[in-house]
Amino acid sequence: MAIPSETIEQVAAANDIVEVIGTYFPLKRAGASFKALCPFHQEKTPSFTVSPQRQTFHCFGCGAGGSVFRFVMDYEHVDFPVAVHKLAARVGIPIVEERRSEDETQQHEARRLLLRLHAEAAEWFHENLLKRDLGTPARDYLRTRGISREVAKSWKLGYAPDSWDAFCQWASKEGYRRRELLSSGLVKLRDEERGDGEFYDRFRGRLMFPICNDVGEVIAFSGRVLAADATAAKYINSPETPLFRKGRVLFGLHKTKRALIDADCAVVCEGQLDLITLFEAGIQNVVAPQGTAFTENQAHVLKRFVREVVLCFDSDTAGQKAAEQSLDDLLRKDMTWYNAFAHNLAIRILELPAGEDPDSLVRKEGKSAFEKRLANARDFFDYWIERAASNADLTSLRERIALARRLAVAVSYIGDHFVRGQVASKVSSRLSLPVSE
Repeated sequence: MAIPSETIEQVAAANDIVEVIGTYFPLKRAGASFKALCPFHQEKTPSFTVSPQRQTFHCFGCGAGGSVFRFVMDYEHVDFPVAVHKLAARVGIPIVEERRSEDETQQHEARRLLLRLHAEAAEWFHENLLKRDLGTPARDYLRTRGISREVAKSWKLGYAPDSWDAFCQWASKEGYRRRELLSSGLVKLRDEERGDGEFYDRFRGRLMFPICNDVGEVIAFSGRVLAADATAAKYINSPETPLFRKGRVLFGLHKTKRALIDADCAVVCEGQLDLITLFEAGIQNVVAPQGTAFTENQAHVLKRFVREVVLCFDSDTAGQKAAEQSLDDLLRKDMTWYNAFAHNLAIRILELPAGEDPDSLVRKEGKSAFEKRLANARDFFDYWIERAASNADLTSLRERIALARRLAVAVSYIGDHFVRGQVASKVSSRLSLPVSE
């Protein structure tokens, strides 16, 4: 499915490049052109120029340049169709895409319907939280966590009633059919093996976090239990659907990607509340994986925005296990993360004090102290080696050799020869053993 070339030309003609770029940062006239500090690399003297005559931009420092579409693509890290849609929306030009095949049309319509259902569900959950009496427990919980009404509005937090079918009833009244509700993952069948019968709400009695794609469309939800002593899972997420692939989505990315680009570093924390607290405290280059393990696909997504990642997990057992799972997953030669690492995606680990998580720590110590901890985060491989060494008796030569052999297997997965040599040297130094070929 393509956008007609005539429409693309119309959108380009209606969007003056000086006006468009000027909405992102100030431009200063310099003769017939405009100048600014380049947004794509660090510089002290402006070398970024915009030509109203040619309707192009060019940086003489880093070589970036192109049309108004290229600027939006590079600045917002979106693909060409998204850039066209954004610029079309800016000037009120409707996009009428060319005819699809019957299968493509059905898939497109099904996706649009699911997106609409998720958007309306997010609004319903949000109103439950802020406007209805049944949301009182969730409002009370947010107060104890220091989350204001304004922050809840900004992140469109919601509440799923503690009822078996409140959402089902609402969605049915709104005209959504059984097939659509099941496809969304927001409801579950009572008898999933048979695949028929009654269904019920997946999320019940939970604080709701809308999960968005990187252009801000709601594609899934994460629900947090309110009671600290609850026996139910702390978080449950939407299952995988035509909209949502858990290991490929990062919570908060639609809000934080500009800060990621500016910092050239992503802070990866475990929970949605951790992220929101850090973001509202002013540490905005932050994302959260869906679940506790940071995957190679998520690392691949982040590589579009940053060259460095700091894994920042809770100090409890689950948090430590998450960090270790990430390390194990990422140390495999055939994973996308590994390719990203070979292209200078540096990974560091922030170890938090016992009993603390990012949310509690930034509230206790403040933004500056937390940023200092981030600056001192340990190198990925230093952390990995130290964790392995902590479970061995390093006074025993036999144990040191056994550990070295185990680590050597993982080190051999490293595709980059230089990095592999550096890590081998780290292992050798820590275990007081010579490096062997």
